Formats: sequence, structure tokens, C-alpha cells
Amino acid sequence: MMKKIISALVVMFAMTMSVNAQSNDTSMFFKRIGCYLELDKNQIETVEISMTEFNEAMDALTDLIAAGKTVDSIVNRHKKQMKLILNDKQYKKYEEILDLTIHNTIEINNELRINTELMASTK
Repeated sequence: MMKKIISALVVMFAMTMSVNAQSNDTSMFFKRIGCYLELDKNQIETVEISMTEFNEAMDALTDLIAAGKTVDSIVNRHKKQMKLILNDKQYKKYEEILDLTIHNTIEINNELRINTELMASTK
């Protein structure tokens, strides 16, 4: 059950990041994260590449799982990349964003599961 929750939350995180990254104003998304993390020009470009790779990996999650990769391995790989790109202060901020997104996704999934169960039990 916990693996399903974690998988769902990572997928939702990726979808959220993908929606932001694929919006008409992709540059605004990266400007915002760049300002929040206080990135320099070189870091902005590298972070954008790393996040794009992460989003693509999450979009291909089904194929990756079939190939033996786990959600955790994808997230851990991304975290390692971001740790190489960011300084300690920036990485801590980024990790807080990621952890908050994961926490919120778990809460949303729990609420959706409970609502779905309630709806099913009333039929």
C-alpha cells in the first residue's frame, strides 16, 4: 500500500512539474525557481536540464518500472544531480520544496482514496 502511495505521489509531483515546465511560460517557471533558490546563470541552465530529464523519466515511469527501475531510484538520481548543481543552501531549499510536494501529494491521494471508498460504499 505504501509503495502505491509513494508511486502516486511521485507521479503527481512529476505531473505538476511537467505542467509547470510545459506551460506557455516555461521561462517564468524557471525564473521563479531560480529566484527562490538564488541560482546563478550557469545553475539556471543546468537545473532546467536536470528537471527536464527528471520530468521525462517520470513521464516514462511505466516503461522504467517494467525495466526494473523504481520510483525511488528515479527520485534519488534526480536528487543527486541537483545536489551536484546547487550549493548546500540552495539544495536545502529545493529539498524542502520536493518534500512539501510529496507530503501534499500523499495527503491528496489519501483524501481521494477515502472519497472513492465512501462513494463506492454508498452504491
